[in-house]
Amino acid sequence: MPDKADMDRKGSNWPVMVSAVLLSGAVAAAVAAATLRYGVEAPPRIAGVRLAEITAAYTTRAASEGETAEDVRAWGEALEAALDRVAARHRLVLLPARAVAAGAPDATARVEAELAAILAERGAVR
Repeated sequence: MPDKADMDRKGSNWPVMVSAVLLSGAVAAAVAAATLRYGVEAPPRIAGVRLAEITAAYTTRAASEGETAEDVRAWGEALEAALDRVAARHRLVLLPARAVAAGAPDATARVEAELAAILAERGAVR
């Protein structure tokens, strides 16, 4: 049977145990808060692009200038690259403007500028 000295020693450990549990909880809460604040990126925003306008303008110009199928294919690849770059650079999900009812920013000008830059890089300024 434990004597009184043993019981006093065991009884004096509870404040240390409670302190350790509280300290562990506080550290876990601080780590969770820091992870949420600094470790998680904001979700991308939605933006519209007037793809029909961009494509129609190019198609009209290509038809009047008699561009080849290869030119049209290269332009399409450049448009796709421009969309990818704008989406990545500005953390956007790009949707056709007609698919966005209202409230989303219009990224058409950004896409057109990027498209022009890509075509200039490739030596096919149009």
